[in-house]
Amino acid sequence: MNRRRLLAGLGTAAAVGLAGCSGDSDESGDGGTESADGDDAGGDTADRPFPDAAWRDGDGLDVETLATRHADAAVEAGGATLFSTAETTHDGDEEPTPWLPSQEYESRYDLENRRLYVRLAVTETDTPDVSELYVADGEALFRVERPSGVEYDRRAVDRSSGELESAMRSEMVTGIRVGSETESGETEYEGLNLWNPASDGAGEVRGEETARFAADTFEGDRDVPETVETASATVHVYESGVVPRLEQSWAGDHDGGEATVDVDIDYRNFGATVSEPEWAETAREETDS
Repeated sequence: MNRRRLLAGLGTAAAVGLAGCSGDSDESGDGGTESADGDDAGGDTADRPFPDAAWRDGDGLDVETLATRHADAAVEAGGATLFSTAETTHDGDEEPTPWLPSQEYESRYDLENRRLYVRLAVTETDTPDVSELYVADGEALFRVERPSGVEYDRRAVDRSSGELESAMRSEMVTGIRVGSETESGETEYEGLNLWNPASDGAGEVRGEETARFAADTFEGDRDVPETVETASATVHVYESGVVPRLEQSWAGDHDGGEATVDVDIDYRNFGATVSEPEWAETAREETDS
């Protein structure tokens, strides 16, 4: 879970370390933060919203169908944003090994203009620790801010619209259903299939009703904490199959002490475009040879 890996993959599925192991589905595309916190709508009629939805499996979730519906909605909208936060704590003054520092991660995709923006900021330090990436028009621009100063880089990229769409599909299902190939050629999935989500009534995210699912058992392996003693998750799903919010929490023994990891993911800004960041021109000037 090395935070320095962010730029190596040009932003494709870089959030997996946050969520598997971190939109407003804000169709207005204004980039604002959420205003609702998934409050229970209450009442007997809200105990099992959208009972006939294809992404339901009784009182649980059909994770494969849900992931497909969610990713398809992002592609059809032409773009989306994944915004994730990780809040971590550990015993003692020394940082355990390995460790995931508290951080914010954001990735924005714009399929029509073939643009991508990624930002990772470590939030537990008093000094800047921010990495940014902007991809457009055949070039990737990088900005890294550390206590020693700001550095820029630029390189040419040759990414087709299909490759960008594939990258967005992978990123948008972070925490929901992430697949990886084993040595035997089989595909293993990490995500909600490692939990036991069960219907938990109705909720509301950004003014739209959701079906809420809660889980209290995690059956996967994690790097941090290395031994999971308690875990919980909450998933909100719109009737369309879009997941606007996913919250996960793990606690247990790690490197001889106790550690907790709380990860919140918002999938937001469906249909929004990506604007060039203010630092892009400076990056070009600084890297102009």
